[in-house]
This record gives sequence, structure tokens and C-alpha cells, in this order.
Amino acid sequence: MKQLRFLLPLALSLSPLASAAPQSRFTNYLYQNEDSWVTFHEGSYYMCSSGPAEPTAVYVSKSPSLVERGEKVKVWEDADNYRRVFAPELHFIQGKWYIYFCADVKSEGWKHMAVVLQANTGNPLDGFTNKGVLFTGDQHGNAQANDITVVTFNGQLYAFWGSLADKHVEGAVMAPMESPTKITAHRKEFGLHAEGPRAIVRNGKLIMTGAEGGFASKDYRLSALVYSPEAGPIDSKASWKSLGTLFKTTDDVWGPSRASFTVSADGKENWMMYHSKIFPADNNGMRAANIKKFTFKEDDTPDFGTPPGPSTVLENPSGDPGLGELYEAEDWQLAGDAVKAATNKNFTGSGYVDGFAKQGARAAFTAEVPDAGIYRVIVRYANGVKVEAEQQSFPKIYPPAEGSLTLYVNGAKTKRTHFHRTTNWDVWMFHGDELELKAGKNEIAYQFDEGDAGEVTLDFAAVAKSATPRHGLTGSYYNNRDLSDLKLTRLDPEISFNWGNGSPDPLIAPDTFSCRWEGFIEPLYSETYTFHSKSDNGRRLWIDKQLVIDKWLDDYDQTYTGTIKLEAGKKYPITFEYYEEGGGANTRLEWSSDSQAQEVVPSARLYPAVKN
Repeated sequence: MKQLRFLLPLALSLSPLASAAPQSRFTNYLYQNEDSWVTFHEGSYYMCSSGPAEPTAVYVSKSPSLVERGEKVKVWEDADNYRRVFAPELHFIQGKWYIYFCADVKSEGWKHMAVVLQANTGNPLDGFTNKGVLFTGDQHGNAQANDITVVTFNGQLYAFWGSLADKHVEGAVMAPMESPTKITAHRKEFGLHAEGPRAIVRNGKLIMTGAEGGFASKDYRLSALVYSPEAGPIDSKASWKSLGTLFKTTDDVWGPSRASFTVSADGKENWMMYHSKIFPADNNGMRAANIKKFTFKEDDTPDFGTPPGPSTVLENPSGDPGLGELYEAEDWQLAGDAVKAATNKNFTGSGYVDGFAKQGARAAFTAEVPDAGIYRVIVRYANGVKVEAEQQSFPKIYPPAEGSLTLYVNGAKTKRTHFHRTTNWDVWMFHGDELELKAGKNEIAYQFDEGDAGEVTLDFAAVAKSATPRHGLTGSYYNNRDLSDLKLTRLDPEISFNWGNGSPDPLIAPDTFSCRWEGFIEPLYSETYTFHSKSDNGRRLWIDKQLVIDKWLDDYDQTYTGTIKLEAGKKYPITFEYYEEGGGANTRLEWSSDSQAQEVVPSARLYPAVKN
């Protein structure tokens, strides 16, 4: 990262964005994300995702704004039985929430199959239960599937998905569904030679979009078919007409595709969310989420236009509340080597903060909020560090490394916050943190501390009340095995870690460290629960002040259990302690009951301790 100490003329900045008012304009890219999916329900946007690398989990986030996704909450994972969980989609069907995805499934010989989950409650952040592998085959038996989606059209629920090098069919296929969790009909081809089918229904017309070309290539693009009822039944290829390529690569946006479709907060505009490549190299799969408004032609087919590049300033969707009050970074209090700069392009206001190259660099602002509570703090940042092995075709380092700074709230060290790579120093993305703020004035600071990588410039921050409660447990990390040499505290979504021969953080030495997680656990059922802990090395578990597991000893990779009776919907205090004594370091906490399948206790059922 270059350090800059001078200003260029204001004409080179994005001065239209400079405003003391709440955030109302943005640029793409938004944040790192693959296979973007969004749905709007009862005034909120819900985003669903997995990835990157070898994903085994599904996440849902909730936000009042389409511009930023909100805090990701892990709602399901079964890493022992499901791998390569790709392209999950969240749907509200017949009064219930469902998630559809395709994954390598152990029970199916690790074939890539379609899977459906059903929400545990009416809140999709409360976790999901696996309802099993869907039938996506024909008279030859069940078959592999790729990128499944569902849509209700003329009162009938249909599933659409891609086939995987199948000798019996070519391209995408479809079938009617008996229910949101069951397909019994045989699949039929419908003529889409692309992956990732996704639907648009407009004035009684059904359009199926799909992603053509190599997923990590510049040639990745969006095409579509439209159903023509007068030509025949919906499951006949002759009934579908090609609309051709509708969205494709430009000079500064590579591989825009995999779109999902929604509306503005007031319902007046149509918007698409899609991903595109972060780095301009073929066969490099790092991608970011984007949004743009689109329109319809007179024949009710979509006009997606051209994907806007990272220099194009866009207005928030109509009625969108935005990210909150803006605090331009060039107005912050700076210390150490942190400086105001204005050489890089596409910043807002009159500049940004640079100089996070060594310890002591610090940038702080004061946010004033009306009430105490959890607030989402969004920073617009760039991390244009160029590492060829990360950004080349067929990258040797995947995913790329991240920049980092330590985040302080009112003088208290809160967490180490991480910043994904951006295309270069002229491209900006958003990063969000959930912070507990007091009523009135709060000092929020980003500082280069021991263990930080820096590698970031900061453009502005926006602060708004969080749309979701905080999930996870407060983790305290100690540089010895007896829980006395505290080095850092952070919020962990769950207890499922494998540090190998390393440690949880650069501040912690490998081989001899300990951890304590504290907060609350909320069961779904009124039953006797069994807790399972597999660790290398010792572990102890208290729930409701009862010692449930007590194996504070040096053995490794042994699973110990304990039981306790719990009531549904009641939050119980929980404390889990762990120590490492050399070699490999790992620990996990699972639960099970008569109604609860054994799984890692998910973040959706965990809450951090409330500060006094």
C-alpha cells in the first residue's frame, strides 16, 4: 500500500456523493459474494449465501437496505455429510421459509444433488432443518443437479435446475413440485443451455434467466428464455423462446451474471442483484455482489441494460433507507501515520484516509445515536494490494488474503476487523460490523495494532440501528493454558474451530493457549439435550451454571458428552472453556435431542453476553 500525504484537485473526486445527509448514493461493487440471491419480504431484504472455497454452510442476512446485506447468520451446516454447498436460495412459499441448494451428498456417494431445508420458525434467521435430497431424475433414477431454483407460476410450484454432464439430458431441466419439499415428476428439458436458472414473472409471463460461459471467465453472461403458452406445455422445449444474451462483460465489469430479482423498498422499481469478477483474469473465481435498476420492454421481457462500472454513481433504490448517517473519513481524528489523501479515484467527499502501514496509525470518528443498542457500522474501503499469486488465472492463493485493523468502541478494543481485496485502489467496497453503542456520543476508531495487516484505505462510515440481534458467543483468548493471560476478545458465531498447528490469532502463540466462550443458548425444543464436545485438548461446559462436560485433560480428538433438560425458547447462560497443549488445535460443540439432529450448535441459537 502506498502512503499518500497530498490532495489532488477536488474535480477528481466523486463530489456528488459528498453529503452530510444520510447515505443515498453508491457505487458497485458492494461486497465480496458469489451466486448472489436476495428476496424482499415484509419490508426487509433477505440475502442467502454460502462460499467461497469449499463451502459446507448456508447463511442468511437481513437488511432494510438493498445496498448492504446486514450481518450474516449461519442458519444450517452439516460438514460431515454435505460438501460444496453452492448457490443457496431463500424462498417464502405457502407461508413458510425454504432454502434450496445443490451439494455433494455423502449418502448419495458424494454426487452433486439438490437439497431442501425448511425454517425452524417464521423467522429465517432462526435456523433450518434438512428435509432431504430432492428427486431430480427420471425413469433412469435420481440424478445429479446444479443450481436449483423454484417459482410459482399460474398457481403451480415448479423447480428448475441444471444437469451435470448427464448422458440422458442436455442443459437445464424442470419439473412440477407436489409440495415445497417434494418432486415426484420426471425432469424435462426446456431449452436453457446455461447454469443457474432463475425466474422472473411479469404480467402472467414467465422468463427464465441463466448464466452462460465459464463461471470464472470474462465470458460469463446472462441469457434468458420466455415461455410461450400458445406453443405448448411448459415442460416442452418448443414452448420456450430464446431472448438471447441480455447482460454481458464491459471494459470494467467482468463476467456479470447469476442475477436474482427484487423490487425497491416502496415497490416502485425493479432491481437485480448479480455477481461479477473482482480481478480481470480468466479462471479466477473471486466475485462481488452488485445491484442495478432494470426495466421491462413493451412485451414484458426485461431490459437489463449495461452493468455499471465502479466509477458510476448510482442512486439508492426508491424508498430505500440507505446505510445511515455518513461520517466522511477525511473529517476524522487521525493519529500516527494515518493521513488524509486524495490521489486514488472514486472516493466520496474531499478525500479518504490512508497510511495504515505500521502500528499506531489510527482514524476515529464520533457517532451520536439516540438509544443504546446494537448498531451496524458500514465502512467504505479499498484494499488494492496486488499479489500476483492471488489475482492471476488459476490462482495459487485462494481465497486472497485480507487487510485488517483493530476496531475500538469508546476506548475498548472490540475486534480485529478484516477487509477483502478490491480490484485496485480505485475500487471501493463495503464492510460492516455489529457494534454495541451507548445512547449519545460514541467514539469509533480503526487502528493498526500488533497482529494487523493494514492494507486498507477508508472513505466513509455509515451508522444505523441493526436489523438483527447479535448472534454468537463472546470469545476470550489467552496466551497460556490457564485462562489468565488475556490477549483478545471477539464475537465468534459458534464453537467449531480447527487451527491445525497454528493459533486463533497472530497475538496468540501456538501450542499453549486457552479460550473461554460466554453468552446464552436458546433451544428449539423442550427436551433433554445431549452436548457433544470433540477437542484437542481439554474442554469444560457449563449451561445454566450446571457443569455438563468436565474433561480438562490432555487427550485429543475424543468426544465427550453430557446431558441437561432445557425448555424451548428460554435463553440459558452458557460457558465453554478450552485449552491447547501442543500439536494440533481444534474444538467443537454440538448438540442433539429427540427432535434435534446432531449438529454444531448454530449461531442462530447463540447470543453474546450483555455488557453491564
